[in-house]
Amino acid sequence: MHCGRRTPHSHITVVEPFSRARCRLTAANGARRQTQGGVHRRQENSKLLLDFFLPSLSAHDPKKGIPFLRLEVNLLRVRTMAAPMGHGNTVCLSSSLPRHWTAFIWAALALFSQVWCFNLDTTHTLHKLGDRGTFFGFSVALHQQLTPEPQSWILVGAPQAAGRGLLRGSRPGALFKCPITPEEYDCERVNIDGDVSWDKENKDNQWLGVTVKSQGIGGKVVTCAHLYELRQRVGQPSETRDPIGRCYVLSEDLTERDELDGGEWKFCEGRSQGHEQFGFCQQGLSASFTPDNNFILFGAPGTYNWKGLLFMASPFEDGLLYKTLEPPKRPAPFEDVAHNSYLGFSVDSAMGLMSLGELTFVAGAPRANHTGAVVLLKKDNVHRLMPQHIFWGEELASSFGYSVATTDLNKDGWTDLIVGAPNFFDRKAEIGGAVYVYLNPFGHWDDQARPIRLNGTYDSMFGMTVCNVGDLDQDGYGDIAVGAPFDGNGKVFIYRGSDAGIETKPAQVLDGRDFDVGCFGYSISGGFDIDDNHYPDVAVGSLNDSVVLFRSQPVIHVIRDISIDPSYIDLEQQNCKESEGACVEVKGCFTFTAHPQHYSPHITLEVLFEADTERRKLGLPHRVTFLGRSSLEPEYTQTEEVELHRQRHPVCTTAIFQLHENIGDKLRPITLTITHTIKPVPPRRHSAKKLERLPPVLSISPSNTLNLEVNFLREGCGLDKICQSNLQLKYQFGTRPLHSDLFTPLPRDEDGMQVFSLSDHQLVVLEISVTNKPSDPHQPEDDGDDAHAAQLLISLPNTLSYSGSRVPATMRCQANQNGSQVECDLGNPVKRDTKLKFSVNLSTSNITLDTTELKADLLMTTLSEQPDLVPITATAKVVIELPLSVSGLARPHQLFFSGSVRGESAMTTLEDIGSPVDFQFVVSNPGKALQPFGTAFLNIMWPYELTNMKWLLYPANLTFEGHSGQHCYPSGALNPLKLQSSSLAELLPTADQKLTADHRRTRRSYPEEEGHMTTQGSTERPSPAVAASERRKSLKLDCLLGSARCVLFQCALHSFTGQAVLKIHARLWNSSFIEEYPTVSALELVVRANITVKSSIKHLVLRDAAAQIPVMIYPESGLADQYWIPWWIILIAVLAGILLLTLLVCILWKCGFFKRSERRPQYETEYYRAHMGVQPSEVEKQATEL
Repeated sequence: MHCGRRTPHSHITVVEPFSRARCRLTAANGARRQTQGGVHRRQENSKLLLDFFLPSLSAHDPKKGIPFLRLEVNLLRVRTMAAPMGHGNTVCLSSSLPRHWTAFIWAALALFSQVWCFNLDTTHTLHKLGDRGTFFGFSVALHQQLTPEPQSWILVGAPQAAGRGLLRGSRPGALFKCPITPEEYDCERVNIDGDVSWDKENKDNQWLGVTVKSQGIGGKVVTCAHLYELRQRVGQPSETRDPIGRCYVLSEDLTERDELDGGEWKFCEGRSQGHEQFGFCQQGLSASFTPDNNFILFGAPGTYNWKGLLFMASPFEDGLLYKTLEPPKRPAPFEDVAHNSYLGFSVDSAMGLMSLGELTFVAGAPRANHTGAVVLLKKDNVHRLMPQHIFWGEELASSFGYSVATTDLNKDGWTDLIVGAPNFFDRKAEIGGAVYVYLNPFGHWDDQARPIRLNGTYDSMFGMTVCNVGDLDQDGYGDIAVGAPFDGNGKVFIYRGSDAGIETKPAQVLDGRDFDVGCFGYSISGGFDIDDNHYPDVAVGSLNDSVVLFRSQPVIHVIRDISIDPSYIDLEQQNCKESEGACVEVKGCFTFTAHPQHYSPHITLEVLFEADTERRKLGLPHRVTFLGRSSLEPEYTQTEEVELHRQRHPVCTTAIFQLHENIGDKLRPITLTITHTIKPVPPRRHSAKKLERLPPVLSISPSNTLNLEVNFLREGCGLDKICQSNLQLKYQFGTRPLHSDLFTPLPRDEDGMQVFSLSDHQLVVLEISVTNKPSDPHQPEDDGDDAHAAQLLISLPNTLSYSGSRVPATMRCQANQNGSQVECDLGNPVKRDTKLKFSVNLSTSNITLDTTELKADLLMTTLSEQPDLVPITATAKVVIELPLSVSGLARPHQLFFSGSVRGESAMTTLEDIGSPVDFQFVVSNPGKALQPFGTAFLNIMWPYELTNMKWLLYPANLTFEGHSGQHCYPSGALNPLKLQSSSLAELLPTADQKLTADHRRTRRSYPEEEGHMTTQGSTERPSPAVAASERRKSLKLDCLLGSARCVLFQCALHSFTGQAVLKIHARLWNSSFIEEYPTVSALELVVRANITVKSSIKHLVLRDAAAQIPVMIYPESGLADQYWIPWWIILIAVLAGILLLTLLVCILWKCGFFKRSERRPQYETEYYRAHMGVQPSEVEKQATEL
C-alpha cells in the first residue's frame, strides 16, 4: 500500500511507493462515498483533485495582510500511514533482486497475465524504477535526439526528488532520462537547476518535473516547476513568497546549448504580485509544443485569483510572446469561462481544428461554470490569443477539461478533439470518469455538437490522462490512450480510430496489476518509435515511482483465398480417392502485407480447419472426418502450417474431409471455420543491454477467423433448390386396450375439450397425424417440398412420462432417461404428399389430486424452410371420478290405505298411523378411502308431508350399518311424536332419538324450525291435496314436482370404503290418504337419494351418485266399494234420458218447428196468369229486377 508522510517543515504529503499498490483515498476523502453524495461530493472531489497542483492560503501577515503560503499537496487524498516503509521493504522488481529471479517473474507475468492484447507487447516490457517517495513517473515523455549521436530516451519527472549540492536537504524535484535498455535502475538525473539564491527564491517543493514534453525527433524539451517561489523581504515579518512557477527549455541532448535554453522562462516574474494578479501564477502546470515546432504553450491557471492565463512563446525568438486576454479585456462569452476556471490547466494545439492549415490552441478550464470547459483559441496580429469556440461540460463538478488531446481519428483530414472529465459521476450506472470524443464537423463547431462519451468504472478517475499515441497499428487512423489510475491498480485503455471516428470498445487494456505497479496510468506518452521498428511506442507512468515502456509489435495483414471443390455435396457421388464415400477438398492460399513495405519477416502461419462448428455448438454430432489430421486431433479438425517468407507471395495448403455414412442431417450445410494464427517463435537469449526484436502480430481487422458453408445437393426442393415444406399436425387423446389396435378417443365436454378420467386407465394414448402437402393445391410450387430431417419433439410435464409408441417402420421415437422428452424422427426427408399417423403412450402414474389437465408440448422441426412451425400444446381436461354409487329399495314396494280418519292426537302407537314400510339405501365405494378427496354425504329427500301440511310418510327410526360412528341429521325428524310400537322389535331406540319431553315438538312446527323442509306448496290455510276433477286418476307424490314436502336427511361418510347400508323404518299416514285420495285408483310415492362430496378439489366427478325409490300406494278394495254405483241404476238413468229426449222432439214437431216457410213464385207462369193477362218479356223482367 501507499505509505505517506507529512514532513513538518514542508507540509508536503509524500507518497511512498508500494508493491501491488492500490492508490487509495484518505479517510476524509474516502468517506465521501458513504456520507457525501450528489453535487456536493463531486464539487469537493473536483476541488481536491485540482488542489493537487494549486496551493492554498493558510495564514496572513497581521501587519500588511499579505498572505503567507503553506503548500499542501493533496494527491487525491492519498491514504497516509504513521510510519514510512523502508526502501528495502518494497517488493517491486528492482536491481536489489537477483537478476535471474527478476527474469523469472517477468516471464511468469508474460505467461499468466490476462491483458487484452493487440499490438502493444506486454511480455517484453521495459521497467524503469526511481527512488521511493519521489513521484518518479508523475510525468513522462518519449524523446529522440539526433546529435551529437542518435539516442532515444524516456524522460521522467520526479517532482519530489531530493536536492543535491546547494539544494541538499530539500525536495526541489528533478528530471530523469532513462535509456531504452532492460535495466531498471539506469535512469540518470538531468543536470539542471543546481544553484539557488535563498534570499530571492525558494526551490524546496517547487515540483520540478511536474510537466515534461518533447518537441519531437531532434527537438527541444521543456520541463516545469509550477510551485517555484519568488521571495521578497526574506527574514522580515513582511516576507512574501509568490509561487509564480518557472520552466526549463533544453536542447535535444538535454543540455543548455542555445541562448534561450535554461530556466529563465518565468513570464510572471516582474509583474504585479498577490493572488489577485500574478503572485500565484503557477506557470508550467501544463505545457506543450505546437505541431509546427514554432511555439511553446504554457498554462498559468493561478493568475488573477485562479482565473488562469495561457502564454505562448517561441523557443527560437526572444521576446515573441502571445497570451490570452486579461479578465477585464475578455469578451463577455469568454469571461464566464475564465472566472475561477483554472484556464490553462491543460493545453494542446493542432492544425485543422477550426480550419485546414490554421493553427488552433486548446486550453482546458476544469472548474469553469462548475462543470468545466475547453476553449479553442487562435492568435491574432497583435500577439493575442483570441477565443473561437467553447465546449461546456455536461455535469456539475465533472472536471471537464482536466486533460485534452488532439488527433485525426477518422482520417478525414480534420483534427478531432478528446477531452477528459475524470470526476464525471453516475451512481446508477456506476460511472466514475468519462472521456468526450468530438469528431470534427469540418471546422463548423457549434453548441449542438454531440460527442461520443467513453465511460470508466466507479471511482476509477477514467480520463485523468488522455494522450494521442499516434497510429499504433499503422492502419492510417489515429489512436488514443486513456488513463484510469484508480481502476484497481490503474489501467490504460487503448482506443483505435476508424471510419466511424472511434471504436468505443478498447482494442487493448493495460492493467497495472499485471506489472506490479500501483496508480498505473497517471501519465502517458506516445507517438514516438523508440525501437526503430516503424511503429510508435507508449510509456506509462504512475504514482508508484515506476515507469513502464510498451513497445508496439509490427502488424501484418493476412490475405487469404479459400476454394472448395466440389461446391455442392452429392452423397450419391463417391469421389474419395483412397476410400469409398463423398469427399470435399478445401484449399487455402495465404499471403500478407505489412508496414513498411520492405518489412518481410519469416512467418509461420498455423491454419486450423474445423468442420461442423455450428452443429457442435448445439451439442449435435459432427458429420465429417478430416483425412489428413494428426493422431492427436479430433476427427473434425486438421491443422496445417504455412511458411511465408516475404510480403505478397502466396503459399497454399489443402485439407480434405470425408462425410460419414448414413448421416441424418442432409440439409443443414457443413460449416467450415478456418482460423490462422502466427506460430510463436521460441525465445532466444539476448544481451541484457540490447532489446530483442519483437515478433509481428496479426491485425484484428479483418478477423483471423473465416466461416464458410458447404451445402448439400438438394433434391425434392423445386427448381429454386429451396425446400419449403408444409408440415401440419393434428392430435387427439384416447385409450387403447392392451394387445389391441382399437383406439378410442376420449369423450369431449360441452366446450369440445377432451376429458380424461383417472379411474378409467393408467395409460393415455396421444394419437398424432402429420401431413406434408401443398397449402394451395392450385399452386403446389409454393410449398409442400420435402421436409428434411423432420422431427417431432414432445415435452411432457412431471405428471406424464413416455411409455412407448406405435409408429410406422420408417419412423423412430426415443425418450430421455426420465421420459420427459420424446424425440420422434418423422423422416429424412418427409416427402411431398406424405401422411403419417402414429401414437405415443403416456403413463399417468404421476398424476396427483391437484392435476387438472394433461399437457404435452409438440414442436415439429425441419431443416427445410417453414417459418410457421410453432409449438402446439395438446391439452385434455382431467377429472377425478369417485367410484361412489347409491341404490335403494322399499319393502314392500306396494302399500294400501283404508279404515277411518283419525286425528294426530288420537295416535298412541306406531300401528295407529298406517301401513309399515322399510327403505334400504346401499352406498358402495370399491376404491380408496375418501379422506384424501374430502367428505362425502348421503342425502335422503324424505317426503314428509303433503302440500297442505298433512302427514305423508312418517319416519319411525333410522339405522346405519357397516359405517359405525356416523350420524345423520336432523335427528329430531325421526319419530317426532315419540310414538311407541306395540312390538319392540319394530322400533329400536337410538341415541339420536333419546330426547326429553321438553324437546318434544308438534308435527307442524318441527320441519320449519329445523330448516330442512322442502316444499312447493303454500303454508297458508290447508287445502285439499287433490282436486275433485283429478279423483280416480293415478298421481305421483314427488318433492321435485312440488306435490309433496320433504325433509333432508344427511349422513356424513368419513374415510368410507366398502359398503354401508342406511335403513329407515316408516309408516304411511293412513288418515291423510283417506281424506285426500279416497277416489284415486293409485299413487306413486318417490323417495330420492344422492351422494355429494365437500372438497377443495374442483374437478371431482360422481357418476352413479343418485337413486330414486318409488312406492306404489293403492286404496283398499273395501274403501272403493263405498263410492261404487250399481249398474242397473246407470241403465235406468240412460233409458230415462232417451225417453225424455224423444218426447221433446215430438212436441217441437207438432208446433211446426221443423216446417219450412214457402217463397213467392214471382217467375212462375201461374203467377202471371192469375194477376196479368200477358207474360212480361225478358227485358222487362230485367228492368223490373233492377
